[in-house]
Amino acid sequence: MQYLLDRGRGPFLILIGGLTLFFGYHCLQLDVDRDNRSMDADNPVQKALEADFRDTFDEGDSILVGIYDEGLVDEAGRARVTEIVATLGSLDGVEQVISAVDFDFEIPESQRGLLLSEDGKMTGIRLIVEKFSDEGQKLSALIEEIETIAADESKDGIRVAATGLPIQKYEVGILVRRDQRVFAPLSLLVLGLVLLFVTRRFSGMLFPLLVSVITICWTLGIYSLCGHCLNMITSLLPPVIMTLSVATTIHIYLDWLHEAETDKQKRVLAAVKNLYRPCLFASLTTAVGFLSLLFSETPAVRLFGMFAALGVLISYFLGVVGIAVGLSFLKPPVTKPDESPHHAAEAHRVLDAIAGLTVNHPVKIILVALLIAVVGFMGMKRIETDTDLLNFLGDDHPLVQDTLFIDKYLAGTSKIELFLKSLDGEPLESLEELIEFEEALRELEHVRQVFGFTDIVPSEVSAMIGGAVSLRDVAEELESPCYLSDDLIKTRITVFTDSIGTLEGSNLVSSIRETADTKLGEGFEVGLVGGFYRVIVESNQLVASQLKSFLVAITLILIAIGVVFRSVIYTLLAIIPNVVPLLLTAAVMGFSGIAMSTGTAMIASVVIGIAVDDTIHYLSAYRQAGHAGRAAAIRKTTRSTGFVLLSTTMALSAGFWVAIFGSFQPTIFFALLAGLTMWFALACDLLVLPAFLRLAAPCHLKKEI
Repeated sequence: MQYLLDRGRGPFLILIGGLTLFFGYHCLQLDVDRDNRSMDADNPVQKALEADFRDTFDEGDSILVGIYDEGLVDEAGRARVTEIVATLGSLDGVEQVISAVDFDFEIPESQRGLLLSEDGKMTGIRLIVEKFSDEGQKLSALIEEIETIAADESKDGIRVAATGLPIQKYEVGILVRRDQRVFAPLSLLVLGLVLLFVTRRFSGMLFPLLVSVITICWTLGIYSLCGHCLNMITSLLPPVIMTLSVATTIHIYLDWLHEAETDKQKRVLAAVKNLYRPCLFASLTTAVGFLSLLFSETPAVRLFGMFAALGVLISYFLGVVGIAVGLSFLKPPVTKPDESPHHAAEAHRVLDAIAGLTVNHPVKIILVALLIAVVGFMGMKRIETDTDLLNFLGDDHPLVQDTLFIDKYLAGTSKIELFLKSLDGEPLESLEELIEFEEALRELEHVRQVFGFTDIVPSEVSAMIGGAVSLRDVAEELESPCYLSDDLIKTRITVFTDSIGTLEGSNLVSSIRETADTKLGEGFEVGLVGGFYRVIVESNQLVASQLKSFLVAITLILIAIGVVFRSVIYTLLAIIPNVVPLLLTAAVMGFSGIAMSTGTAMIASVVIGIAVDDTIHYLSAYRQAGHAGRAAAIRKTTRSTGFVLLSTTMALSAGFWVAIFGSFQPTIFFALLAGLTMWFALACDLLVLPAFLRLAAPCHLKKEI
């Protein structure tokens, strides 16, 4: 370290600059995941089933275009629809078009509500798109053309709207790019203002921001070099990494300000010596919290955890070594040993009052904390798991408005595909069971329409199948490979639903399975596939996977605390101040109706690692407070270290809250609740932890950190 502060400063800065330029270039090449494949959970069984479904019926994703026209059924209206259908069918990437034109506008009963609304004012055009292999580039071009056609044709009382899973993915990609343009500069601005307020010095703002910018360049540069793209979850990486990277820097900078040493190099070395170990273990616990997300079944969540942890470790290196080199260029400020470098007298008065409470009323504080924990547990039981993709975008988004508009007149904006296989491997001979099954499905709540092979077969022919007419002859004559396999062993039924979230969707799936067991017995294997069904399954898996991640995180973190402090007492005392904030956050979610979704499910695993940082710094300072006794040690620690913890919490929460200006509801809730949890954690570390220390723990042990 001495060499780096003297003759090694130049080569070190050249190396850092060169690496930043290299990684920064690759950071600028970072693309957006246009088809959001990384949001699909790993489920080999389900993926194999869906692959079998696609191979059997040779059908990809679909886009639904709705045309609303009060004169739809007159001659001019029909001509207009025919022209639009022809235009859409000619687009590169459209494999098949299903519309009222196929039936010369004489819609069979089975297609009512799908291709034509009951009032005859809206018609639906279903576009089956190709299976693209270019990571979404061609799909994006197709969707842009569809949206252009819809905009051009929407005039004179006519409205053309489009929706579907491919369009949702496309819109998500646009919003991710928009968020990146907003998050980075806004995070820098907010962090800069907070740092300037806390340190009251330009260098106190400049150095942490430099560490943040370099950290984000290195992390996202490595992310890009690994071939990854940003998605709805990993779009949080820039503000999260940029925010977390200031923690170590703030601790060391404020300690440097407070040092009485006047020699430049000795002052820097003293600050680094005081804090490099607590900051190291704090960074490791934060990284462990993020790494626990590797247990998630969603690739995007795993990527977020992995590279957020990498960013934390990079920021530790830059926050210790980099800021040490930077501070070596500055003239040490003249401060008195007992003078606050930030002149925050008001903050110290509050901290002194907090210390007085913990010293004089520790039992009352602990009882209040336990009461809050009980309330938090009650609130946690009220949390529901619900993922609503349209709700994620917000009511004002054009796609949401188009989807709800189409859903008002037609079925088909959401659907679940049922993939049926004959268990004995013998071809189907009769449609009777399938007809009864479909009729029962139509009676289920939230089911708008049901369509299968039985709806293609004329009713008079269907009655003769299995007797005078064979099913194979009927299938060959109708030529309907999209709903019945060539060997007559596999068939599909499409269940069109209301636009609902995964909470109601999960109930519907259970009802479908119960209906299948009742009406089909053991003759068929019924599998459920499709984009909406995947979202339902993944939403239900969230709680289990994130609970596993949280348990792993808190176990590893507590082990780390035990290793660091070599004290069973300190390890046990660290549990409650770090669990209570999470229970408080759960209470906020439960009582305010915030559902568990992809974003909010990550909060516990992520924040527990950050919250423990404050605990480590407080316990470290408490143990170094000398032999003056517990009360004096608590007062000194809360006054000195408490202000640093307050400063880092201000910076971290403000940086996280930048994401409330994001485009997705899950990321907004993640940012809001994560920042809120940090303040809960600070309150517990300044009140609950000292209260336990006052009653149960000595302020010095044989081994100090």
